[in-house]
Amino acid sequence: MNDSLCLTEDRIENAVMKVCDYVDSQRQRVENWKNYHEHHLWFELVSCILGSRVRYETARACAIHLQNAGLLRISYLLKSPRVVKNKIRKELSKSIYPPFSNGTGSKYRYPKSKSRYIVSTGIQLYRNDNLTIKDILRKCHDGQEARGVLVKKCAGIGPKQASLFLRNISFSDDLAILDCHIIRYLKLLELHEKFKYISQKRTNPYLLNENMLRLYAISKKKSLATLDVAIWTVMRVIQRRL
Repeated sequence: MNDSLCLTEDRIENAVMKVCDYVDSQRQRVENWKNYHEHHLWFELVSCILGSRVRYETARACAIHLQNAGLLRISYLLKSPRVVKNKIRKELSKSIYPPFSNGTGSKYRYPKSKSRYIVSTGIQLYRNDNLTIKDILRKCHDGQEARGVLVKKCAGIGPKQASLFLRNISFSDDLAILDCHIIRYLKLLELHEKFKYISQKRTNPYLLNENMLRLYAISKKKSLATLDVAIWTVMRVIQRRL
């Protein structure tokens, strides 16, 4: 391991724990998914479809733009799926999203595939399965079951994005959103080595890393969701300053 990382390991971990305290202090302000309207759950799901391999801020801005353009209305999508798909693709191809630097917008990277995924998911859920997102969630006993169902039913959604969706709507606090920042932290603290015997039954790489983080969260008496957010926040700040 790099010597500079060894010197800062304790400080980084301490910073993560302090951010955990702040995250926990904000938890009571988050609305429960049962209180959301279906259109809001659909908006959150679309945001997560758009968020695969894309910056969170960009994906969120794209979802807001599509919503403002009237392209996330389920009735419209079911009535004219091809029209909606083409319009979403055209909108996502524009440089219209919030300025991140020098007053310039950011184009979305995958307008063609993600427009197809959004429409395909909408049709699968609301027409083929004749379900609402709330219907799906009510039938699931925990976050891991809900995540598995969403990955199966939703085009363009993997474990990471499904976990993000379920976290955003406060369905479960026992799921991790494993991006490069979280993986760097796992390596920094050598959690694979510390928990390798307990976690060796996991074969799926995502579930293996998630279980490592879950065990670490238990050891720190934190929820997995709280710890995941805190690590992401701290490691992202560090990355920006490198």
